[in-house]
Amino acid sequence: MTSMNKVTQSLLKYLARNARPMFESYGLLRTAKVYNKTALAWDPGPENVVVLAPHMDDETIGCGGTLARHVQAGATVRVVFLTDGRQGANATMVGLTDEARASQEAELVRTRRNEARSALDTLGIHEVDFFDAPDGELTENTEMASGPLRKILQRARPDLVYLPFFLEQHPDHSATTRVLLEATRDSNLNFTCCSYEVWTPLFPNCLVKIDAQMELKRKAIACYDSQLHGSNYVHTALGLNAYRSSAFINDYAKYVEAFSCVPLAELRRLYNSYGQACA
Repeated sequence: MTSMNKVTQSLLKYLARNARPMFESYGLLRTAKVYNKTALAWDPGPENVVVLAPHMDDETIGCGGTLARHVQAGATVRVVFLTDGRQGANATMVGLTDEARASQEAELVRTRRNEARSALDTLGIHEVDFFDAPDGELTENTEMASGPLRKILQRARPDLVYLPFFLEQHPDHSATTRVLLEATRDSNLNFTCCSYEVWTPLFPNCLVKIDAQMELKRKAIACYDSQLHGSNYVHTALGLNAYRSSAFINDYAKYVEAFSCVPLAELRRLYNSYGQACA
């Protein structure tokens, strides 16, 4: 077995082991097959929630149904968009002059903001922040986002923070964990980090049934019209949610969102350890 395989195996065992202490007090052991020992079904409740999304639409694709469940349970939910989304239509800007490209990018940023507000309204979320780090360059601009995020987290004192899993293939997605860890360095903040999947399926230790919220999620994704030309995210996101239902027994769910959830301190140790092993 290669050293990378050993690290991956250790990571998966770690995630499975660390979910249960957090969620079994209010989770449901309904999972089937291998998931019976590695993941819990969880009912989102009225927690204080902050969501980190590198781009406008990641939050809805990754955890829109779960966020709707939180809202319906009386939760306070705040979504923070880290980048400005200007790169979300590169195919339409090929061959443009620098001036024309800058103009179209500025228009796209405005469009995506409006789409984000519509999508969040659909899910019942009305607290939103836009940090406007350059899209595609979050790795080089973590300080630009971590400072404002620290202020929000200190003020909100969340119970849960949702963010993309740090092994997501998109660099802005993986950099979001770095932003969070920088924002909380040497702080007294203590919350659970729930990592969601957008482009890269993760090994889940927490599963959320979203059958009743599926239509809301579908409508919310459809709000991102600028991102749907040439890429049917409604089809792919809902397809992943349908696949995730295979983790349950007795036809418990038809659509499921999957998460890797650990306390903040554990995420920091996990990120540092795994990152060093992959270097």
